[in-house]
Amino acid sequence: MVRKISWLLVLAVLLSSFFVAGCSEKPAKVRLGMLPIIDNLPFWLAADKGYFKAEGVEVEFVSFPSAVERDSALAGGKIDGALGDLLAVALLNQGGTQVRAVAVGQGVKPEEGRFAILSAPASGITSIDQLRNVEIALSPNSIIEYVTDRLLQNGGLKPEEIKKTVIPKIPLRLEALLQGTVKAATLPDPFAAMAEVKGAHLVVDDTREDLSQTVILFRKETLDKNLVGVQRVMKAYSRAVSDLQKNPAAYYNDLLVEKAGVPKDLLTAKNHGMKVVFSQPVLPAPAGVEDVVKWMVERKILSQKLNYDQLVDKRVLGK
Repeated sequence: MVRKISWLLVLAVLLSSFFVAGCSEKPAKVRLGMLPIIDNLPFWLAADKGYFKAEGVEVEFVSFPSAVERDSALAGGKIDGALGDLLAVALLNQGGTQVRAVAVGQGVKPEEGRFAILSAPASGITSIDQLRNVEIALSPNSIIEYVTDRLLQNGGLKPEEIKKTVIPKIPLRLEALLQGTVKAATLPDPFAAMAEVKGAHLVVDDTREDLSQTVILFRKETLDKNLVGVQRVMKAYSRAVSDLQKNPAAYYNDLLVEKAGVPKDLLTAKNHGMKVVFSQPVLPAPAGVEDVVKWMVERKILSQKLNYDQLVDKRVLGK
């Protein structure tokens, strides 16, 4: 009887040790690709406030100057995740790199992450109708082009009346607009706000239509092997969003100036429509995903239609 009890005690100790070790084991480090854009503010704040460490996950930020280089790093497995858009998710999957959107970044509400079509200061263009057959500078096969098409079509222009000229780099596009080299351009904030402050005319933006959304995306391999790590990253992100919702000005000014290159005076200026607003992460809406895919197929950017589950992973938010 004594021997039996001793074996039970040994077994209990072993199980207890295994359980403690399992619980204390850290998930793998998560590498996030970062562009210098406002949308990444909650990630920067989470790092600044120590929220990743508090959630028990190590996060490494890897900076990229362009989405092209970010997507190449995702394809090569050099990073685990990033903030991008649904077009990037679809194109990466079409190219053989399985990635999934796990949450909306900015764009849960229409006023978040504004995209705007603006006209040059001396153009005299102030309405959508005046943009008929006028070349609009943008980056092709991108969320910028998708938003441009939808805003102008919803405003009454026919597809054949929408003309475009390619200027992929946003700073050069802004400069061309302000100098009058192009009559119109589509820009995201803070560049749209900078254009307004310097005299460009806001023709239309997407603050009344939920067209432009950035998404937080991860490689499927990372989600399968390190789901706990990604879930902890998003918990830290959510904590940072709560801070921004409670007292935004206290948190975002310095970080946006330092990390996103937003001019400090722009954050206090009143003569533009930019708002720094974030919502708690949610899954992309099926209707929005379907419309983006439809547009990509129509434009032959995608060779075949992808369904919701091929683009979105519900596991991270526990839906």
